[in-house]
Amino acid sequence: MEFLWTKANYRKKKIISPTKAVVLSKNTIVLANSRHLMEDDQPQASTSKISEDRDDCSSVTTLTSMDSETARELCLSNSIKNAFERISSNKAGGTKYNRIVQALIFFICQDMRPFNIVEGEGFLRLVKELEPTFKVPGAKYLKKMTTEKYEACITICKSKLSKIDNFCLTLDIWTETMNEVGFMGVTIHFVENGQMCMYYLATRALRERHTAEYISENLLDILKKWNIPLTKIRAAVSDNASSMLAAIRMSLGEKKHLPCFAHTINLVVEEALKLPSVKSAVIKVREIVNWIKNSVVQSDKLRKIQMRNNVSAGSVLKLIADVRTRWNSTFFMLERFLKLRIVISEIVIESVVAPNLPSAVEMETLNELTTVLKPFEYVTRESSGQKYVTISKIIPMLNCLTTELNSITPNSAIVKECKDVLLRELKRRYGMIELNDHAAIATILDPRFKNLHFQDPSACGRAIQKLRTMVVGQLSSPSESEDDVSSTAPPEYDFWKHHKELAHGHKKKKKSHQGDEVSLYLSNPVVSLKSNPFAEWDDMKLVFPCLYKYAQQYLIVVATSVPSECLFSKAGATMTQTRNRLSSKCLEQLLFLGNLNAEKFFV
Repeated sequence: MEFLWTKANYRKKKIISPTKAVVLSKNTIVLANSRHLMEDDQPQASTSKISEDRDDCSSVTTLTSMDSETARELCLSNSIKNAFERISSNKAGGTKYNRIVQALIFFICQDMRPFNIVEGEGFLRLVKELEPTFKVPGAKYLKKMTTEKYEACITICKSKLSKIDNFCLTLDIWTETMNEVGFMGVTIHFVENGQMCMYYLATRALRERHTAEYISENLLDILKKWNIPLTKIRAAVSDNASSMLAAIRMSLGEKKHLPCFAHTINLVVEEALKLPSVKSAVIKVREIVNWIKNSVVQSDKLRKIQMRNNVSAGSVLKLIADVRTRWNSTFFMLERFLKLRIVISEIVIESVVAPNLPSAVEMETLNELTTVLKPFEYVTRESSGQKYVTISKIIPMLNCLTTELNSITPNSAIVKECKDVLLRELKRRYGMIELNDHAAIATILDPRFKNLHFQDPSACGRAIQKLRTMVVGQLSSPSESEDDVSSTAPPEYDFWKHHKELAHGHKKKKKSHQGDEVSLYLSNPVVSLKSNPFAEWDDMKLVFPCLYKYAQQYLIVVATSVPSECLFSKAGATMTQTRNRLSSKCLEQLLFLGNLNAEKFFV
């Protein structure tokens, strides 16, 4: 290879880095010498011929300039081509345009924004800065595309649900106050890859009186629209309204209704809060809280006194007003009031129009009352989860709740009475819970609890015997059993199969003893409370194939109707004062798409 020297390197005392190469064209390479060369240095023998011939050097310089010009023209050509491709992609129907439109629909549904947000001056300015060549579509076009996206997602979800065998429903009815229109919300729950999943099936407007027949008719129509067989529905959870209870029994059957656990806990606590001595103290707290929250002057005092006591602006606490239909909001109100009682006392004393403060005795009563109610708040929150198993926690939580209440010894006679009322209501409303098949069998099939928390031995024995009967019945039907085993335990390689058999106490047994899976399962120790029951059963399905099938059926049931209530909370945030003419069909589409995560939305 020849070493070429440009004229600039002879005219300037410039040091060239060792062994540095610059590609000028396919046939011309300029290399620096391996050692530093300056103007006074003599070139090596291999380069003497070229360095002595200035005409050759000039020709190299000319060739280099021509190659650089060609490269520049090629780069400019590519830039122009890319610019035209980008402009074409950002036009209506282009690839980039469609992706941005899909992202806009996701933004509107996920963040509960109105369609006309895309017509706002600030939004248009933002898009212009991000992508100048993109023309933002109008609100009407986005509504049309939202409908198309809804239909596409519905088709995909229907296909996915058709491959699942076990579902649980939650139902609730809500009245939209601006238009005085009733809506029925239905959510569906299932297991996918060992995780609890949920879809919003419907947010349907009810145009007639909410009778059991009308509710049942709409529920069946929703299930038919989604191609969901009634045989795959294991349970439906709702509040204790008689019309809802009757509608579920008419459409799904007598034994598939499960009352909302959180609603019943709410009724238990409300009975205790109705005691005259407790009620009067709570009313005093409520009046003070509303007085301060409704006054800018008093709210400013609350903030300034806290900051004067070295509380940072970001850590200043506000009072919490309760909602009469939710007892736990009363608990939070009392808890915050007691935490700020010294500051509140200073504010109340300075005002002649302030409500009366609770007396010292009432303050102590409220303090002990919050200690008694705290376990109920935890139970309500824990049972309202949507992404983990909750039905199997009902019996264990009731047992732990009763045990903790009995361990509390209040000093106040009022709180003692309140405690007795709570225990009495728990026994009255949940005394027969261990005879409920949904809760009892789910608890036994949960590897975290099994039969540890049953207080009635006969009820526990009844649930175990029923489970054993189901297992024996499944094994007595060879064709069905073989189909179940083949579907739940595919013949895939599992190196740790022997370890799992040892870990779960399973030995090779004769076929006549396989029906005793229940005893083998119960003889194993319980797993950690933090474990995922579905993940544990995926690990045990080769050892207990029959129980695995029933675990999938019973553990899928949710303990509360909170998911359908959350649906209506989102509906209220979507149908605001400025969007009160939103149609029920469009509202249903927005809520369904808004519940999908990015992975499920962008398919």
